[in-house]
Amino acid sequence: MTNPTATDFGHSYIRRTLDTLIKPPKTVSRPLPMTLNRVRMPIEAMAVLIHQITGEQVRYVLGAECRTEQVWVKRDIWHVPNASMCLIAGDKHCLIEKHWARADFEATLFPPTLGAQPERQLIDPHEAFAGFAVDMAQVRAIELNGTDAIMGALAGRGTVIARTEYAAGGYAITLEYPVKTSNYSEREHYYQVDTGPILFPEVAGIESKDTPPIMACRLAYVAHNDPKWAEFLVCVPTPVADNLKVHHYSQSVRVEDVRNRMFSVV
Repeated sequence: MTNPTATDFGHSYIRRTLDTLIKPPKTVSRPLPMTLNRVRMPIEAMAVLIHQITGEQVRYVLGAECRTEQVWVKRDIWHVPNASMCLIAGDKHCLIEKHWARADFEATLFPPTLGAQPERQLIDPHEAFAGFAVDMAQVRAIELNGTDAIMGALAGRGTVIARTEYAAGGYAITLEYPVKTSNYSEREHYYQVDTGPILFPEVAGIESKDTPPIMACRLAYVAHNDPKWAEFLVCVPTPVADNLKVHHYSQSVRVEDVRNRMFSVV
């Protein structure tokens, strides 16, 4: 019997190209000092959603977080005010997600005639970029069946990948992510995953059939110590004072009837 495969997150990237000689930029807030800029962004996690009636499938990946910057300058690289930035990427839609010091802040795109850049800018990547690809690598893996096998893998140096599968909002959902942080005890015979960021699709909140499912994807952390449930800590605008919100992992969501699977990379 052949081994299954898992995503090789250590060698998977979102690649995008800005080329002002081909397309004017639509996602930047400062003038560019170059005509060509290529970006390689590591992939942190993946979510696959299959509509249970139509069978339509979409795949979204989460790019690693960076900070807003000016590229190819000698000084003053960091944008002020600065924001964290990540890309949630699919074949047809992408979300550029930026979090400033406070929620509900908007930057101005360049040129200013493009208007404001919201915290979650929805784009067609093939229209916005001169080049775009989700470069996913696969690796052979062994499924870890039972607590002893999981603890044995966690005690070693190898990569462990998890999948959380469940149904919600009319979709069959598979989340795949590397297990970065974990807890275990051979004495009490338990393990616990505590890892992220991953993508958590809040599909129940999709407003209409015309809303792309990517709009339901939120950044989250995931924890579980049992194959049948998972708890997510979701990043949402969080009140901290009167009329002031910040982006924080503050919304706890428990999902029952899941299937948590763990894999050791061969």
